[in-house]
Order: sequence, then C-alpha cells, then structure tokens
Amino acid sequence: MLPIFIGSILIFGKVHASNSIEFTPAARKVYAEIISLRLNNVSAALASFEKAEKDNAVNGYLRHNANFMRFFIEEREADFTTVVDNFDKNYERIEKTDAKSPLRLYLMAQMQLELAVCQAKMGELMSAGYHVQKAYGQLEDNKHKFPSFAPNLIGLGLMHCLIGTVPAKYRWAVNLMGYEGNLEQGMRELYQAKAYVKRNNFYCAEELDFIYVYGLLYMSNEKKKAWTEAKALQQQHPDNLLYTYLATVVAYANNYNEEGLTVLNARPKGAAYTPFVYLDYLTGMGKLRRLDTDAEVYFERFLNDKSRRNFLKDACQKIAWCRVLKGDNEGFKKNMTRVKTIGHTEVDADRQALREAEAKDIPNIILLRARLLCDGGYYQKAINELAGHKSSEFKQKKEQAEFVYRAGRIYQEWGQPDKAIPYFENAMLLGAGLPQWFEASAALNLGLIYEDKNDFVKAKKYLQACIDSKNVDFKNGLEQKAKSALERIKKKEAPKK
Repeated sequence: MLPIFIGSILIFGKVHASNSIEFTPAARKVYAEIISLRLNNVSAALASFEKAEKDNAVNGYLRHNANFMRFFIEEREADFTTVVDNFDKNYERIEKTDAKSPLRLYLMAQMQLELAVCQAKMGELMSAGYHVQKAYGQLEDNKHKFPSFAPNLIGLGLMHCLIGTVPAKYRWAVNLMGYEGNLEQGMRELYQAKAYVKRNNFYCAEELDFIYVYGLLYMSNEKKKAWTEAKALQQQHPDNLLYTYLATVVAYANNYNEEGLTVLNARPKGAAYTPFVYLDYLTGMGKLRRLDTDAEVYFERFLNDKSRRNFLKDACQKIAWCRVLKGDNEGFKKNMTRVKTIGHTEVDADRQALREAEAKDIPNIILLRARLLCDGGYYQKAINELAGHKSSEFKQKKEQAEFVYRAGRIYQEWGQPDKAIPYFENAMLLGAGLPQWFEASAALNLGLIYEDKNDFVKAKKYLQACIDSKNVDFKNGLEQKAKSALERIKKKEAPKK
C-alpha cells in the first residue's frame, strides 16, 4: 500500500487562518518532489514553503509523507525510527485544524495508514492493525460528514479490496474489527475516486493512478490492462522515479522482460533522487531471466545496503543461482550460506530463500534455466530446455513436480492453456505434501484457466484447493490471488440487474 491523500487547489496568496490546512501551489510543489522520489530536494522545498506559509498546517502531513516515502522505498530501520519519532508532532499539526474541512480527517487517516504500512514492513502487525482500524473509522466518519468528498473512496476502496482478499490466518482480525468490503466494491470505489480526482484537477491524480494500477495487477488480475496504464504513466512522466518502478514491476508480472529492462535503463537520475537500490535488484532479476552472465553484479549492488529490511536473503539466493548456472557449485553453497546470515523473513521471497538454504539442495540446471526463461517471456527457449526430458528422469520428487509444473507454466503464459492443464494436474499430484509451492500454484493456475473458460465450477474447486494448501512457500501471495479470483467469479455469477 502507498500513501494516498487529497487537497483543494486554492487561490495563490490567500491569507491563512491560524488553523488552516490548504494545498496551495507551494504545498503542491513540495508534494511533487515527494511523489517523484526527488526526496533529496524535500528539505529545502519544505523550508521554503514553511517560511512563506508558516500557518498552513499541511506541512505536518508533507513532513510525515516525506519520512514515510523514504522508508517505504529504501526500507532502512533508521528511516522507520524517523517516521515513528516524528509521527505525533506531525499528526497533531493536522488534528488541530478546522473540523469543518474534509481534509482534516482525511489526512489524519492517511497518516494512520502510512504508519501502519511502515509497522507492517517491520513485522509489528498488532500495532499496524491498530492504526488501520483508526484510519478506517476516520474515513467512514469523514464520508458521513462530507458525502460529496469523493477522495474518501481512495483509502476506503483500497481497504475494501484488501478485506476481500485477506489470507485465512488473518481473517479473525478482520472479523474482530468489524470490517466489511470486497474486491468488487473496492475497485469500483477506486475507479470512482479516480474519475472524480481527474475531473476536478486534484493534484493526487498521479498517486491514485499508481494505486489503481496496483489494484488491476494484484487484485483484479487484469495484467494486460495494468501494463497499458503503467506504460502510459511512465512515458507521460519520465521524471517520476516511482512510475519507473511501477512500469518495471508490471512489465515483469506480464513476463515482458525486455520492456522492463528498457524502462529501467531509461530511469531518471540525478542527485535529487533517492538512491532506490531496489531498482538494482530488479535489474538483476531482468538480467538473470535473460541468463545474462553479469546479473549477479546488480544483486551485489543491492546487497551493499545491508540496512534494508527485505529481499536480502532472496538476493543472496539469486546470486547463488548465478553461480550454479556457471557451473560453480561451491559458489552456490557459499551464497546460500549467506542467506542464513542476512536480512529478515517478513516477505515470502525471503522465507522461501531461507527454506532452500536450509534444505542445502543444488537446483537442477535444466529446471532452473526453464524457469528463468519462462519468467522472462522467452517461451520457445524455455520449452526447448525441457524438450526430450520426462519427469521420471529426475530423482527427487520435488524435481519431478517442478518439471511438470514448469511445462504447465510455459504453455499457460504462452497462451496455450489447454496444453497447460494436464501438466498442472500432474503437478498437483506430484507436489502433494511437499513444502514447495508447486501443488498450490498449479491449483491456482488451473483455477485461473477455468475462470477464463467460464467454467466456474472447476475454477472454484481448484482455487479452493489453493487456499486450503498448508505450509507451502509463497502461501500468503497465492492465497490472496485465489481469493481475488473467487471474488471475481462471485461477481460474474451474480444475476444481472
């Protein structure tokens, strides 16, 4: 989740009351630096703004938002401390403003949500839940007080999307807090807010576009539409580093590896921008999927910043893959040992990397090359890696399961779902009971295939099988995708009014 907020564009030079909160052109200029990730310009921009408009309380939000964005992007623990230590002071600046303004509760809720995101990234889930609950209540209250203030739908829409796809192990918290909502409702609210914001020329349009694309990609499973939107945003705003990130992630999700690398190579640079070393990680991923021999250089650059929170273990694993692809098994073992000594396990990728490190198995090169090439969209090359082989040739059960799973994924992504189905069915059989994700992911993909065929009975059967899987890699992400699909099917099956 990313920061979302809104403000009115008022006449420049208006005299401020002591408790005013206004997004004047000067405030908007500060925000433009933040949302474009020119975070090294923010201190000077804020100082200039506060000198000119010392009574405008919006500086409390801008200061918090800049702190939030730096932590969100760079994930350094020191930046998290900055967010927390300054939160109350910045929050109170907004809280003391005129209650007759719809911006007051709105921005207070945004600050609560942004703090919750930071806490969740640090593994402080109980604290995060508390602040989400406060934000939800504030937005509902603001919606009641100012029903025509459509920006309320941004935060509510995003939360309603997430409520509808919460993994089962967190469902108790949703029920306890009395949250209600679903994917259809949330996406509809985001679309309504998007239209309103653009129609009224509110300055948060860029940020809302970002959120909307994420919803298309991860919740509605409209990957192609998400790419069309993300590519357009990146081309329209080439100086916005956040859009570089968005377009790259969406390109990779579509297996458009070359397009993703092209976007990364064209990213804006300069002293004003935050380092955003995660883009080195993404460059490494693109090169690895193309089997470039220099991919590990970019993962090592990413690992130079060991103060980051996430993807450190995963990056070490990817360097180990680079080593084994070059026939360097000792290098593989050395880097898998690094996995155990660095980073955390908040995200699925790091947990999976740690599990592989503890297993101490060297990956099969045939299967690894096929996997990487498929993820990059090089389908003919990927299927060529598997050609002439059978699952029975592999000694380990997990390799047998992976062989048929990889074939299924290649054909599915290649636009040949009927060829993919028997491979996925075999992957569920061979992968049953294994800690790897082959069974659960095969079930998810079978569900998606049958959803596209409008065979909702079979689709729901396989999607539920994915949700019911236990103790497998990437469990949270797989379950969320399955729940999103079930929500879509529910909408499709509903009688038309």
